[in-house]
Amino acid sequence: MTTPDPDSPADVTGFVFPGRFELTVMGDADADLLALVASEMRAAGVERLECEPREKISSGGRFRSISASFACVSRQQLEALHAALKAHPAVKWTL
Repeated sequence: MTTPDPDSPADVTGFVFPGRFELTVMGDADADLLALVASEMRAAGVERLECEPREKISSGGRFRSISASFACVSRQQLEALHAALKAHPAVKWTL
């Protein structure tokens, strides 16, 4: 039996940087999450890959979600974006 090569692309697990990622932010329906996501993406220096993020309102009308694809060059950049969004009081979850 051979030992897998840890440097082989087939053996890499987790995120690969630079790369393309998708972020979903969920929060209160009355919050301007679209502007918040755009602002935090600019602040983190990530490049949004879609013209318009996708937006959905929950069936009960209490929550809104925003999903956007972006390019990210490092794990630190990705973590900084998530941390900044999670710190906002209108944001309930990030995925």
